[in-house]
Amino acid sequence: MAHQNYPIEDCAATAERLIADGCEIFQKFTCAKCGSRQVMGEPNKFFTSGKCEECGGVTDIAADGCNYVVVGRGDRAAAAIFREHKR
Repeated sequence: MAHQNYPIEDCAATAERLIADGCEIFQKFTCAKCGSRQVMGEPNKFFTSGKCEECGGVTDIAADGCNYVVVGRGDRAAAAIFREHKR
């Protein structure tokens, strides 16, 4: 299954709005070496590289892209922000 990754700048900009709306986000990326999906442990922060917990490979997230998981509801604006990003 292919995971969707987007430019880190786009993800960070949308995530900033979600965080301001009361949501918590966790960055995720696909390991360039083994293809496993990874989630960063630190909320509300984006990293330009990440180390895979499965194989130890290091991925250049700035070049390969990423995505994020949204935790929490925020208010109604969060749903609108998220829908806008998915287009």
